[in-house]
Amino acid sequence: MKTRKSFQIVVWVGIIANWSFVAWAIARPTQLLDQLNLGPVNSTIWLFNYSVLLAILSCFYIPAAMDPFRYRVNAWLLVTARIIPAATFFVGVAMGFMPAGFFRLGLADATIGIAALVFLRMLLTRQNAV
Repeated sequence: MKTRKSFQIVVWVGIIANWSFVAWAIARPTQLLDQLNLGPVNSTIWLFNYSVLLAILSCFYIPAAMDPFRYRVNAWLLVTARIIPAATFFVGVAMGFMPAGFFRLGLADATIGIAALVFLRMLLTRQNAV
């Protein structure tokens, strides 16, 4: 049960982090871009759109946080939805077409995604062993 609680905590921390990012992006988009070193832009429309999609995506994490066994697909998709963007940010920064600040966003997504992956694998391995 400790592993399940750990998984839930990681998922909820990720949801809260996403929603905090969304609130900041909607309320003060230029401040967010400056503070996170995400590069200069002519318009913040893309950030607003990204934020709305991130908020909606985060809602799909909630069932997995509540019951990762019943909502196993959601649990696996949330891991995927953390690791793929993280990899995209890392590659984008490494290839020079994304500003350096995206590395930090990738690091946050990767940390949450890998922690969720580890706890989810532990949960499912224990469930299959019983």
